[in-house]
Amino acid sequence: MGNKVVKKAPKRINEKEIIIRHFMSDVVALILSHLFFIIEYPFIKTEIESLFQDSFLSQFSLFLVIGFIILLWLFAYYLAGNYYNLGRRSGLQIIGPTVSSSFIVSLLIFYLVVGKNWLDIQDVFWQMSLKYFIVVFGLVFLFRLGLIWRHQYLIEKGKIGYYGILIGNNKEALEIAKEYHSQISKTGFRYVGYISESSDGFDLSKYISRIGDISDLSKIVDSVSFDDGVVVLENNYVRKVNQVINILKGKNCLIKLSANLNDIIERKIHTSNLEFLPYITFVNHKIPVWQVVLKRIIDVVFALNVIVFLSPLYILLAILVKLSSPGGIFYKQIRIGKHKKPFMLYKYRSMYVDAEKEGPALSSANDPRITPLGRYLRKWRLDELPQFFNVIMGDMSLVGPRPERKFFIDKILSKAPHYDQLFAVKPGITSWGMVKFGYAENVEQMLKRLQYDIIYLENRSLVVDLKILLYTIRSIYRGEGK
Repeated sequence: MGNKVVKKAPKRINEKEIIIRHFMSDVVALILSHLFFIIEYPFIKTEIESLFQDSFLSQFSLFLVIGFIILLWLFAYYLAGNYYNLGRRSGLQIIGPTVSSSFIVSLLIFYLVVGKNWLDIQDVFWQMSLKYFIVVFGLVFLFRLGLIWRHQYLIEKGKIGYYGILIGNNKEALEIAKEYHSQISKTGFRYVGYISESSDGFDLSKYISRIGDISDLSKIVDSVSFDDGVVVLENNYVRKVNQVINILKGKNCLIKLSANLNDIIERKIHTSNLEFLPYITFVNHKIPVWQVVLKRIIDVVFALNVIVFLSPLYILLAILVKLSSPGGIFYKQIRIGKHKKPFMLYKYRSMYVDAEKEGPALSSANDPRITPLGRYLRKWRLDELPQFFNVIMGDMSLVGPRPERKFFIDKILSKAPHYDQLFAVKPGITSWGMVKFGYAENVEQMLKRLQYDIIYLENRSLVVDLKILLYTIRSIYRGEGK
């Protein structure tokens, strides 16, 4: 009797590698499409060379112009979100973004070439513009489609795949485990293990290895590498289901819920049949890439203008702080930012030296540690002006959840694990929590303010940011700080 051949486990899908392949594919497709146009319309080469006439760059003019145009295309594709979550997209899902971004950039380049005389353009230019769009879109789309087909083929053959964890050990979890075990040789998907929900539940270790108990979920997901979190819990434990979802949401993974949990979840969802049974798949709210880029530009421009135009105030406040009480001008403190990365936060000192000699403590309305000048600084939030330098350095944004110290973060997480979600974005100088709730004097108040920050996280956009900034200006004008 021969030995049974054990199929080699698939290589875990690397999203960064997929992005690089698609990026390089776009570069090649764009180079080929522009070479086609130069060969098809020789006068384009002549026109480009005339732009650099009598210049030492004339011999490189063609490469410079085409290189610039290709960079413009790639930047447009990036802003349109063409390089996000590519591993899970199908050919149909890339048509829309590719068509829209290709059409917009074609129009832009057409406008730059022919100028503003749209009505006086000869028919040949319209024909060239249409052909330009078709050629660029056609080549880019075909190259991308080829990569997607290759990706899907490798998944079907079990060469590559995603890895997941199964959370739950009830009857439905057992059925999933059995189905997975019987189909394991026909798919690239693999379970790292399962996390048991109850000691009274089923033992799935015959099909999937057990990696822990649900009470240790937060520690387990931090120590295990996985792509999908499949949640199969009893639907009469609403609070437990929401806790599990909140923990998984902070781990940048795809969250799939058992279909019988649909009636207790109020999120953006859609059904999926990627594996053996239908799931409800979370669609975490993500603002478009172009808004992310524009938000950063607005942050830097706004911060620079504040620092430049208020520089006399910065100097005046520095002198007043120095004269008001012994100690330094600035107060520096390590806070936790995006992806839990520590950074140094700067403020004008508003308390006496050694205000926390007995340990970390939040300020209160009548805090004796605050200097007389500090009360005025905090009332109109002038002590936070140095944080615009944090914005320029990229540690903070204008709008985002307020950054906290690790000491308080640990206390909050022990009571509200979903606080972990806030680390998905940059902290801000102001926030929806600050506008609607204000400063917190203890952990309980921080938990109440957290509710507003979660609302912001689920609904964030540039319009919402603008609204928060306007409310903040009103709050400063009324002197509502403390």
